[in-house]
Amino acid sequence: MNKHRSAEELRRQAEEKILDSKRKIAPPVAPEELQRLVQELEVHQIELEIQNEELQQAHSELERYLGEYTNLYDFAPVGYLTLDQSGFILRANLTGATMLGLERSKILNQHFEKFITAQHRHAFKSFLEKVFFNRARDTFEITLQIKENESNFVHIEAMVLEDQRECRIALMDITAQKKAEEELRESERQFRTLYETMTQGVLYQDPDCRIISANPAAEKIFGLSFNQMQGRSPKDLQWLIIQEDGSDLPEEAQPYMVALRTGEVINNAVMGLYSPQAGRYTWLKITAVPQFKPGDDKPFQVILTIEDISLIKGMIAYNKLTPREKEVFKLLAKGQGRQLISDKLRFSPKTADKHKENLMNKLELYSQDDIIKFARLINLL
Repeated sequence: MNKHRSAEELRRQAEEKILDSKRKIAPPVAPEELQRLVQELEVHQIELEIQNEELQQAHSELERYLGEYTNLYDFAPVGYLTLDQSGFILRANLTGATMLGLERSKILNQHFEKFITAQHRHAFKSFLEKVFFNRARDTFEITLQIKENESNFVHIEAMVLEDQRECRIALMDITAQKKAEEELRESERQFRTLYETMTQGVLYQDPDCRIISANPAAEKIFGLSFNQMQGRSPKDLQWLIIQEDGSDLPEEAQPYMVALRTGEVINNAVMGLYSPQAGRYTWLKITAVPQFKPGDDKPFQVILTIEDISLIKGMIAYNKLTPREKEVFKLLAKGQGRQLISDKLRFSPKTADKHKENLMNKLELYSQDDIIKFARLINLL
C-alpha cells in the first residue's frame, strides 16, 4: 500500500515539474490568442503548400521547356557548334554532328579545321580570329570534307557568347543552292553561246519598240552594230517595211506591234525590210514572242527571231526566169558587159540593157556586187 502511494506521489510530482517547466517557458495564453495563433499557423501552412505546389509546377514546366529546347537544339535543321578561341569543338547538336559526318561524341574536343577542306582552313582561322576580336556577328562560306571524294558547301554565321571565351557557329548546308547556281551559270553560258553563234537573228524590243538587245546574226542581217541600233526603233532607223506583194506594211500591222498589242505569238510573218544603211531590201521571216512579268497582263518586251530568206526568195524568182534570162544573168555574173552579151546572144545592146534591168528588178538586186553575191549563193560561179 505504501509502495503504491509512493508511485502515485512520484507521478504527481513529475507532472507538477512538467507544468512548472511549461509555465517558465511560455506564459499562459488566453484562449482567444491561442485560437488566433493556431489560425495563423494554418494559414502559413496553406501558403507553404501553395508555394510548394507552384515550385513543383515551375519545376515541371522547366523540365518540359528544357526538353523542348533540347529537341529544338538537337534536331534543328541548322547545325550548331560551340568553339573555343582555338577552334576546338566544345558542344554540338545532332544536326551539326551529322553535317561533319561523325557521331557527336566523336567530334567533341576535335579541332573544327580538321573537317574543313584544305583550301579554306587558313581563311577560316582568320575569320574566327576576327569574330573574337570584333565581338560581332559575322558570316563566312567554306567547304566541309565529309568523305574522301565528297565535300559540302556550308554557310556559317558566327557569334561570340557572353563570356567572350566561346563562339557559337550556325552551319547551313548550301550545297544544293551552290549546285543550282552553277547549273544556272552553265545554262546562261550555253544560252549566251547559242545567242551569239546562232544563224537566226534575235532582237529584244521594249513596249515603245526600242531595240534593247541584238545578237551578232541580227547585226549582220541589218548591217548595223548593236550600238547603232540600241535604244532606237525601226522608225528611228528609217527602215521601210513592205509586204510580199510590195505594198507598204503599216506599223500597227508589223509583227512586234501585233505581239505587243494582242499578247499573242506571231509565227513566221514574212516582210521585206529596206535599210538605208544596207541600201537594199532584205526579205525576212519573223516570229514575235511577247514576254510577261508575273502577274502582268501586258508584255514588257517582245523577242523577235529573224531569218533572212532573201536567198530563198531569190531562188524562187530565179527559177521563174526564162532560159534566155538565165543565160543573160550568168553572163552578167561573170562580169560580161552589154556589148559582149549582145554579141554572144545575138541581140542589140539595148536589149541587153533591158534584160539586165528586168533581171535586177525580178531578183531584187541593186548592184553588180549583188549580182555576183547571189550567183555565188546559187552556185553559178
